[in-house]
Amino acid sequence: MTTNSELTLEQQQEQVRIDLAAMFRLTNMFGWDDTIWNHITARVPGSEHHFYMHCFGLNYEEVTASNLIKVDEEGNVLEGPSDVNTAGFIIHGAIHLSEQHRNNKFVFHAHPKSCTAATAFKELPFLIQDSSMLYGKVGFHDWEGLSVDPDERHRIAENMGSNSCLIMRNHGFLTVGETAGECFMNMYYLIRTCEVALQATASGFELEYGDPALWALASKQYEAFSPGKYEWPALLRKCDRADPSYKF
Repeated sequence: MTTNSELTLEQQQEQVRIDLAAMFRLTNMFGWDDTIWNHITARVPGSEHHFYMHCFGLNYEEVTASNLIKVDEEGNVLEGPSDVNTAGFIIHGAIHLSEQHRNNKFVFHAHPKSCTAATAFKELPFLIQDSSMLYGKVGFHDWEGLSVDPDERHRIAENMGSNSCLIMRNHGFLTVGETAGECFMNMYYLIRTCEVALQATASGFELEYGDPALWALASKQYEAFSPGKYEWPALLRKCDRADPSYKF
């Protein structure tokens, strides 16, 4: 198998485009998209702060590797149509410009209808084993209205800290990852955690919250199964079976 280090820069860029396009298609398949809104981005290999994002106005099932646009750290479009989703640039720029997140090449922002209500939680209850993967790795960012103020980037980055997930209160979710698979699966488990929290708290039954020491132990145990390592190849096969046009 060819490793990323053996690819030319051009090949690395093409692979990132393909992976990013696959994330859009999978988001549509899982029902997490919101017509043309929300955004997923990836840092351009060989650059410090340039990143790929989808062309504003496309539905997620229309995104392909070749119709992604490229923007710089100031939001200027370097490749593609010049109309950019400002909130997308602000939210994703927070991570792509952060030295602390230099290794996190993919950033995923979503408002999944199944659990956006969980962004109104003051704190996120951890209730099931699957959610322990994210225990101690979820930050919170208070709502500031629409994300159109460039200064908000600093506060988003600060509130994300070293976490892999961020709940943007009264707004939506943000996850990061070194790979497309890691970023996607962080969102997968964050959504599952929030869906279960909403279902359980709505049940009216008394809840068992578990021992914090056990949550910490399970979180440590999950490190042997880094998110995306095993799932991403299977998810790409799912994309290929459904519609391989995302690659082109």
